[in-house]
Amino acid sequence: MKQKFIWGVALVLLASSLRAQQSQSNVLPTELAPNLLRWSSFKLRGYGAIHYYNNDFDTNPNQKNTIDPERLNLYLDYQFSPMISLKTEFEFEHGGTGASLELETFEEGGEFEQEIATGGEVKLEQVYINFALKEYFNVKLGRFKLQFGLAQNLDTPDEYFTTYRPEMENQLLPLGWYETGIDIYGYLWNKRIRYHLAFVNGLDATGFNSQHFIRDGHQTRFELVNAENFAFATRWDYLFGTHKNTFVGFSSYFGNSRGNRPKNDMDVDAFVELWEVHLSYNEGNWRLATTALWGGLGNANAVSYFNASLSNKLGVKRTPVARSAVGIAAEVGYDVLPYFLKKKILMSVYPFVRYDFYDTMFSVSDGVVDNPRWQRSVVTGGVNWFVHKGIILKAHYAHKTLGSKHIDPVTSVDMNRNQTDKVFSMGIGFTF
Repeated sequence: MKQKFIWGVALVLLASSLRAQQSQSNVLPTELAPNLLRWSSFKLRGYGAIHYYNNDFDTNPNQKNTIDPERLNLYLDYQFSPMISLKTEFEFEHGGTGASLELETFEEGGEFEQEIATGGEVKLEQVYINFALKEYFNVKLGRFKLQFGLAQNLDTPDEYFTTYRPEMENQLLPLGWYETGIDIYGYLWNKRIRYHLAFVNGLDATGFNSQHFIRDGHQTRFELVNAENFAFATRWDYLFGTHKNTFVGFSSYFGNSRGNRPKNDMDVDAFVELWEVHLSYNEGNWRLATTALWGGLGNANAVSYFNASLSNKLGVKRTPVARSAVGIAAEVGYDVLPYFLKKKILMSVYPFVRYDFYDTMFSVSDGVVDNPRWQRSVVTGGVNWFVHKGIILKAHYAHKTLGSKHIDPVTSVDMNRNQTDKVFSMGIGFTF
């Protein structure tokens, strides 16, 4: 059945491609076309962010204030025909190259070796062929952004208010979740319904831990991605406004993560199940975004047991993982500049407030300690000044409360309050 489905999709794509090529006028001779790049068919887009952080952490009193050239993302596209295009995304993080791991199977028992260049990363985030077939049926083949969660849509600096990515989703889900496979997507009901159906490689259970649940199971540590287990993700949105970022919807994810472990060291399945609902509203002077997330892990006790004996060189936390995790978040901002300037200008100023709550150890298996530290809530307030449509000056203050008690690191005295981490941050974001 799976083979028939795959061959059917391949035949549809081939037939649509041939029809598109035949319909083009002024086509070059066949022997010349492959050797000529049309510069007018290239398209370059991008965004970036640079931030300053002033930190006051109970969890790490030695944490220094930092400056971070957080990222520069470049999208380079090439249009082969009206229906077929190449989509790519390159990300430069923290101003450097990076590190990778490989499994050295010739060592006794198999050891992990790490190659390190300089700090930061340069990554090919996306590379896929896009077949724009019909309004209601299109296909991506390759490595693409997985459409799960609100932050995957609102991912450029002009689409979220805080300097860093939205906290709740950043702590529970991969930051920039890209996987390889096939994504069928389109619009229904006069472009009011948007959907994605994706079949992609799964996660790696060795990265699951107490602090981030399944986030670090995103396969980025090795040069190659293991594809023993796959996952299925869906997303449905109802677009109800005049702005592209006014929609309500939900998404889901389901897949096994046992087979993608570097070694065959676990004898039971580890299925990951994720659900979330979201609302984004951007109309007039108002901007609002909210989402709620639930995640579950099958055989979490077995994952915790086998992860505890992983090699130190693998670079994972090796802490117990929960059976389930939850998170909610909401932010609202209002453009106040029209009240101070009667003349219409392109600038805008959004004071905003945001609230995040998430618990990565919401429910645990027998024998696993539910550490209250991993129940966290964050209240954030700040301002975004759009000095230009594509340039945003940002500032915010965030107060995070953890479920565990604050013990003075010098005197070991209980300070009779929960641990808190406080951050003042400011920076600049841009899109082009």
